[in-house]
Amino acid sequence: MSKIDLFRSEQRKTVARRNDKVAAQLKECFSLALSRGDFPILQHHEKESQLPNPVTITYIDLSPDLRNATIYFVPLGGIKKEATARFFELQGHYFKQLIAKKMKMRFIPNLIFKLDNSFEYSERIEALLRNDQVKR
Repeated sequence: MSKIDLFRSEQRKTVARRNDKVAAQLKECFSLALSRGDFPILQHHEKESQLPNPVTITYIDLSPDLRNATIYFVPLGGIKKEATARFFELQGHYFKQLIAKKMKMRFIPNLIFKLDNSFEYSERIEALLRNDQVKR
């Protein structure tokens, strides 16, 4: 291995650590905003201006250049998923303003909200494994 390859792998580790730190700060920022619940009421979307169900932010995935952030969320109880996704879609600008106020970043990332299906997937795998053990 050349020294250049070693340098690049070390550089990737530094970028990954930085992304993890920024993601943790973003998650804290979102958690505070969601716990307070003081979201602006949007014209023509009065019903969708309120969070329909308590939400957990499970994971934030940042691009290496910190320009895009994918926020994975799960509504508690797994109900009103579509309404919660619509809420995040409509309130995206509010969250970008909040990040701009709370965090010192050169660029405010584009926010992409996605429903986290990992819990449903793990439950399905567990059920399959239980059924396989019963058959044996």
